[in-house]
Amino acid sequence: MRSDRHILLIAWDAAEPRLIERWTADGTLPNLARLLDRGSYGRLHSTADWLVGSPWPTFFSGVLPNEHGIHHFLQWSPTRMSSVRPSDEGRPRPFWHALGEKGRRTVALDLPMTFAPRPFNGVELSGWATHDRFAKPASYPAGLMRQLRREFGPGSLAEEHFGPDSPEELLLLRDEILESTNAVTNIAEALMRRETWNLFMLGLGATHRGGHKLWDPSPLLPGTRPEDRRKLETGLRDVYVACDQAVGRLLAAAPEDCTVMVCSLHGMGPNTSRADVLPEMLDRILSGSTSDRTPSSPSSSPGLLRQLSDRIPEPWRLAVKHRLPMYFQDRLTSRFFMGKIDWSKAKAFSLISDLQGKVQINLRGRERAGIVEPGAEFDRVCESLIEGLTSFVDADTQQPVVSDVQRSDRLFAGGVRLHELPDLVVQWTRTAGSEHREIVSPRFGAIQWPDPGGNPDGRSGNHRPEGFLLAAGEGIAANSQIDGGHIRDLAATIFSRLEVEQPRDLGGTPITGIGRARVV
Repeated sequence: MRSDRHILLIAWDAAEPRLIERWTADGTLPNLARLLDRGSYGRLHSTADWLVGSPWPTFFSGVLPNEHGIHHFLQWSPTRMSSVRPSDEGRPRPFWHALGEKGRRTVALDLPMTFAPRPFNGVELSGWATHDRFAKPASYPAGLMRQLRREFGPGSLAEEHFGPDSPEELLLLRDEILESTNAVTNIAEALMRRETWNLFMLGLGATHRGGHKLWDPSPLLPGTRPEDRRKLETGLRDVYVACDQAVGRLLAAAPEDCTVMVCSLHGMGPNTSRADVLPEMLDRILSGSTSDRTPSSPSSSPGLLRQLSDRIPEPWRLAVKHRLPMYFQDRLTSRFFMGKIDWSKAKAFSLISDLQGKVQINLRGRERAGIVEPGAEFDRVCESLIEGLTSFVDADTQQPVVSDVQRSDRLFAGGVRLHELPDLVVQWTRTAGSEHREIVSPRFGAIQWPDPGGNPDGRSGNHRPEGFLLAAGEGIAANSQIDGGHIRDLAATIFSRLEVEQPRDLGGTPITGIGRARVV
């Protein structure tokens, strides 16, 4: 068993496989194209198909969401009747901790949705320029964050702005993304030289933020200055090019015998989310009403907090919010998105969501203020909501708004963390939500789209349920195809590649053709 093997894993967060395939073919991404010529490539199945916030925890643990329980950076707490950040207590540990116990050293740099770093055999830096964060930026060893900030400056990817952006704001964002990608690559190069490692992992948040905000700027282009128009039209491509350049720099710094894995855990496409109108859809169904906000509706208006927030410039809001402890920040975010709910009437309610709709039943014995009885009444409420949600169509095309609604307890066969998943998950039709003028139901009337021609959350792009893996190295056939891979198999593949026995609590199996290298 060799202990001198090296793996360099570069995760392009939420990069879209179709773009990777198009731009490696036409020469836009030359470093990936060269890897493709000498390695293996394929799309990966992802848990983003039903829970878009679950892929990174699935990668870390090798188990599905019903076992790790994470699907968003703010999740519903039935005892608090509010949304809170999940903790790492009792959850599967990151697989690189187990690698460390087997004598393999890891450097984990800027991987999204990680908990605060804990001591292990390696180096971890989290929250530098990631799109999604569970905790404040931190490092192990603790002094590393301060050292890198002195040397490379502060992290340069600001918190995402939720809401429509102007062309000027998107151009500034593009520049910020490019700068942050260069900065985190500088750090990666330095750590690769300074540290001893068997596994080096870098997360590039550029493709995630860029995909959300720069996927389709066309509604903003009329009237835009010609030079700005050109920059916006190529903004997302520029982001992918910057990530490809980062790959080239890291390949040059890596050991010659290094196995290289470039991956994404889910993709990106037009924003299909209708989460902004889901609370109103639920209100209509639960009240049997065809009009907006009837007295019997379980939810009031979005509340005074959101009304005030809409009147305060975002830089001022963020400046105040960031001075508060994280607990209070999360309480404000929860109230902002969920509004004020009358728990004495609400049989169900919408949870904070990025893409799929998430519905929680206000269940007696689970929710502190629960009113729905377990068993037959719970089933009836679920059936009523599923029937009602699938009755909504686009007012102009008559195409369904919802493609499917599933109960989590039927999507997953048990699991120690099943209770942390929403009761119902709503999959939207794969058309852009911005195409709506209004949506209608024969029973529940018409609901106006909040931002005709646009997206209320300011995201022109949102997630698709496929990732990709491109791998090259000893024993991996050139120009070969990966078939049937799943993101939960990546950790097992790394263990196999490093010739370390896979722990029993790590799920997944090595991906065929990428696992254990041939001994020459």
